[in-house]
Amino acid sequence: MMKFLTAMLLMLLVIPAGAAERLLLGVNTGVPAQDDQRDISDKYKPLANYLGTMLKRPVKLEVSQNLSASERRLKKDAFDVFLGPPQVIAQAMKGSGYVPIARYPGKLKAAFVVMDTSNIKNLSDAKGRRLGLPDKESLASNLALAKLRFSRMTPETHFAEIFHQRFQDATLNALLIGRVDVAAVTAGFAKKWVGEHPGARVIEESYEVPHFAFAVSEDMSEADAMQIRQVLLDAPNTVEGRAMLGKMGHKDGFIPTSKDDYSPLIRLFGL
Repeated sequence: MMKFLTAMLLMLLVIPAGAAERLLLGVNTGVPAQDDQRDISDKYKPLANYLGTMLKRPVKLEVSQNLSASERRLKKDAFDVFLGPPQVIAQAMKGSGYVPIARYPGKLKAAFVVMDTSNIKNLSDAKGRRLGLPDKESLASNLALAKLRFSRMTPETHFAEIFHQRFQDATLNALLIGRVDVAAVTAGFAKKWVGEHPGARVIEESYEVPHFAFAVSEDMSEADAMQIRQVLLDAPNTVEGRAMLGKMGHKDGFIPTSKDDYSPLIRLFGL
């Protein structure tokens, strides 16, 4: 009995009365980049600090560029809050019951790029040619393959080869040097690259999908979820929030979202 009382006393000394439970914030950057992991983590530390300050509870940050690793963690319901690309949000909804609560404004899509010398005018013309894609689990790859499937083109038979590169710039470089005949990357990246490389052009684009989103664990109470949602939406109205948004490169802040925005992606991506 004495040992039990001693253990309880030690716990009370270590954990202050009324101490808030720690939140684990997971972030996936969506597209692998050649940036240093420390630099990537530094980009999102202000987000964790902002949430911790406004929620008055500790927030631990876990940042990854590895889509497979994030998906495995989400399947185990490891994160309290997760920020990631739309295909991962849709998978987390279906597989583990995560609930989207806020997202970046705007939408995302992929673009198919060719060089003028190929004489390819559309995806039908590309039959029997070579397709270049980024990482297999990237949003650009998912969008490109969904576009082909919904256009009744089986990717594996429509193209002579599907060649994956880890990075988007490497995918487009493969197009530039003639390693592939068509390359698909995110539309914003494609537009910038085409503008810098005369003789390159976009032939088609994929369907649009909602931007990156914050999703909370299905185990989180509705009150806590709504508090986190409101804190995110109010970010442009606070000094700490504006500093955080500037560091993340999203000065416009976040907008409300729900399962309705991401449910269609489950069918689109064949999840």
